[in-house]
Amino acid sequence: MSLLGPLGAAARPLARVIGRAAAAQAREVAMMAALAAMAPLGRVGDSVERAIDALLPIAGHISPSARPVLLVHGFAGTKSCWFALARALRERGITVDAINYSVLGNSVEQLADQLAARVDRLLAETGADKVHLIGHSLGGIVIAQAFADGRLDGQVDTVVTIATPFGGSPWANLCPLGATVRALRHGSPLLCRLAEAPVPDGVRWLAITGARDVIVPGRRSVPHHAEVQRVTVDDVGHVGMLLSPLVVAHIVDALPADERAVA
Repeated sequence: MSLLGPLGAAARPLARVIGRAAAAQAREVAMMAALAAMAPLGRVGDSVERAIDALLPIAGHISPSARPVLLVHGFAGTKSCWFALARALRERGITVDAINYSVLGNSVEQLADQLAARVDRLLAETGADKVHLIGHSLGGIVIAQAFADGRLDGQVDTVVTIATPFGGSPWANLCPLGATVRALRHGSPLLCRLAEAPVPDGVRWLAITGARDVIVPGRRSVPHHAEVQRVTVDDVGHVGMLLSPLVVAHIVDALPADERAVA
């Protein structure tokens, strides 16, 4: 009996795994290109809704009773990266806003101050009692820092973090410059402080992890809190999660039932 038969049979599962990983990374590159093409729209006006409308206007009634959602992008992102999620939320009658920020010249603590100020403004504009916060990558760290500073007490209902490097990112070790990048290294003082901070009372927290994420791999994207719910999405990478229909569905499901209903 030829050895090629058993060897070939054993190699087929490995080939399938390699093929799925390669396909996932190819989709990741394509999604990065798509988000890069939409990036200029993230600079349109002060509202993420203007950026969305510039691409695909959505007719619908915004429910005044629903708590608004504030989106916090990641490193080098803009609010246009939230196009898929923001559209899905607006279709359900939820007010959506997003914050734009630059990591240049800003520490994580300073970005957390900007986020807290934006939450105050959004609550004042909408008359809502609380907001939902959704952060991708560094955006989730900014949210956690704002909580640790006590700036969001009593103002937040639900938090969703996507591919957020609570356990650090190995890629942060490759960039020696910038206080914000250094803060994202495994074991950094900032990440250690956040690991010791409890989830605020009354806040529901969902952490979404991508099985093909090479920027924040494995459990690095899960906060060190037993109260946090974790969801892992297969065959999607760090950037791809922003456009993944499955990730969007998980986020919509994480919101209270009365706020998911179409107005």
